[in-house]
Amino acid sequence: MLDKTQYEDFLTRAGLVLGLDKTPATRQQWNVLAEGLYRLLQDRTPDQITDKMIEGQWDVVEHLHPSDGSLRY
Repeated sequence: MLDKTQYEDFLTRAGLVLGLDKTPATRQQWNVLAEGLYRLLQDRTPDQITDKMIEGQWDVVEHLHPSDGSLRY
């Protein structure tokens, strides 16, 4: 399991992969993204998680309805 610093470093990497340093995510989007990334980390190390896997988690976030956070298809 990662310590807090390692987890924060991984989240920073994910944010940079997704360009969130230029276009920030809403709190709701970030919470859903962080939860998805945490699930990936349950059985992988940060080095085993590819940029494509991170982008896949963002695909889920992009399907959130902006007003209530429900998933839209």
